[in-house]
Amino acid sequence: MAGLQTPAPVGGVPGDVEVVRDFVNTTDHETGSDDLTSTAELTSYLHRAGLLTRRTASTPDDLSLARDLRQGLRHALELNHDGASESLPGLGRTLSRLSVQLSWAGNSVELVPVCAGVPGALARIALAMNRTVAAGTWWRLKICASHECEWAYYDNSKNRSRTWCEYGCGNRLKVRAYRERQRANPAT
Repeated sequence: MAGLQTPAPVGGVPGDVEVVRDFVNTTDHETGSDDLTSTAELTSYLHRAGLLTRRTASTPDDLSLARDLRQGLRHALELNHDGASESLPGLGRTLSRLSVQLSWAGNSVELVPVCAGVPGALARIALAMNRTVAAGTWWRLKICASHECEWAYYDNSKNRSRTWCEYGCGNRLKVRAYRERQRANPAT
């Protein structure tokens, strides 16, 4: 079974990075929303994201696997933000449940999902993660340092030093810290 093509970069964000980032962002800490609360929502998301070529019914096991994958990826991106290196046994166990194989693709070898349907779509997310590591862009995928936001983002700064997903998150924290200092040390 041939895999879906790697998405082209959009707005300076490599396509595989976008696949992983968008999947992690199916949970929104700021609003408390979660796009993956039912099997129907999982199928709908994977179809909209172009990871399923046609709508296929997902199972409760698929939903559990998807949520485990998302949680493991989020934890890995938090480590990217801190520059830490840590073993992630939960992510490792989840990835071991996603079957991939080598396939001959004309003049090269590629990794493709073994299964079709939802398990194959989830394997495509893991393969996108693998390609970002191979391309050296994985370390630019991070989680916003604002605890109100915690959005996954692509750090396109020259030296990978961005802390927040956008200027607004950092600005809010800086203004809040400034106001707290002003209250603690009022001018006389």
